[in-house]
Amino acid sequence: MYRFSFPEKDNASLRKISKLEDPAEYSRTGLMPRRADLDMNQHVNNVTYIGWVLESMPQDVIDSHELQTITLDYRRECQQDDIVDSLTSPELIEDSDAVSKIQGTNGSPAKGDKEDYRQFLHLLRLSGDGSEINRGRTEWRKKSGR
Repeated sequence: MYRFSFPEKDNASLRKISKLEDPAEYSRTGLMPRRADLDMNQHVNNVTYIGWVLESMPQDVIDSHELQTITLDYRRECQQDDIVDSLTSPELIEDSDAVSKIQGTNGSPAKGDKEDYRQFLHLLRLSGDGSEINRGRTEWRKKSGR
């Protein structure tokens, strides 16, 4: 289960998302929208942006952690002929309260220590001129043993 953050009063998602500068630790370049990724106005839909953000996540994190929260800050629209780069770098978790607010998949508070949680900053940009499409932050919780 994914939790999408919408800015509300006293919501942790209101924290400013810093711009991720090159070089990012992880990247995936040359992403292109497919016809199914476009809405009726020929703009890329929100689900595609989320997929592109996750494209540059390191595989070891995907394998060992669960996505808990994704926050995206849209800067511009992306269209059919645009080519996109997805950049990702780890973000230090400075606030111990942020760890306690990450929820388990069943909605219960997550248990564990700070090492069980990871945060990443993301940037989607146009490959050609580097124009920023969106900034993002993801929060991940270590998968429980099954």
